[in-house]
Amino acid sequence: MSKKFISAVGCIALLASQLVQAEVKIPIPDSINLLVVNSLKPEIQKGGFFGSDYLVLPDGENQLVFKFQPIVEDGGTMRQAYSDVIVVKFSESDKELKFQLPEYKSLNQARQEVKTFNWSLVDDKNEAIEIVKDRLNSNGVQLGRNFLEDVTDYNRRGGVAAITTGAVAAKSLPVNAQAKDDSENVAQLKAWYLKANEQERKDFQVWLIDQK
Repeated sequence: MSKKFISAVGCIALLASQLVQAEVKIPIPDSINLLVVNSLKPEIQKGGFFGSDYLVLPDGENQLVFKFQPIVEDGGTMRQAYSDVIVVKFSESDKELKFQLPEYKSLNQARQEVKTFNWSLVDDKNEAIEIVKDRLNSNGVQLGRNFLEDVTDYNRRGGVAAITTGAVAAKSLPVNAQAKDDSENVAQLKAWYLKANEQERKDFQVWLIDQK
């Protein structure tokens, strides 16, 4: 085995390691009902004992769709208030973010304020990141609402927090969403490629052509 080949494999392994580690993580509070992530059904990672469930996103632009559903004690019973459906778009890399949400002392207060609640996504320095947010409106009451279809339509119409659905949804696919007949190596290569940015993909394609 040549030193040149070993060096090339080492570079690929290093790039792959960097791409896997470079991601955005967001713990999901119990009061957040996450509905859609980058035009796909959310893939939530379990936090285990005493740990919050969390979301892992690719670096770059992402879109979340959720409802804020705070739980408040009311006469000895725990009750919920419900916000509108929120759409948010942001672009960050290699960070852990968290929701900063209001707290309510009574059910009456929660129901009055939840429709216009103030919230943000903050980094590890507790500084709010730049976001674009909107409401995902619907025509009247919808039972069994299909949020995936609603968000796809929202993005197609170019809402203020819209994303390019094809590109972002594709790179958000988890490894376990690959075709069942993929080998472990092929599935991992696909995952690394989907996590890469546009320039990294071009560089890789040039390298791949040179190997033929």
